[in-house]
Amino acid sequence: MPAYYYTNKSELFAIIGEKISFINKSLLTAREKLSGEEFQKITEAIDFLKDHKYQMADQGLNQLEYIIRSAEDKLKTLRH
Repeated sequence: MPAYYYTNKSELFAIIGEKISFINKSLLTAREKLSGEEFQKITEAIDFLKDHKYQMADQGLNQLEYIIRSAEDKLKTLRH
């Protein structure tokens, strides 16, 4: 995945939204096992969310942590 740069929280939140969308789409369409490359891209997106989750506050942080946990649980079932 390309490096993401942001200069303010608004840009960061847009990138976080893109990552969440990518994760949801990838895991929703995955029916069986993921290829190594797909697995790596999803893992990197989850890691990005983990690295930046504390930029969120209150309910946003809780929702992001739930999304991360759910994605990790689903990813375990699709591990190659």
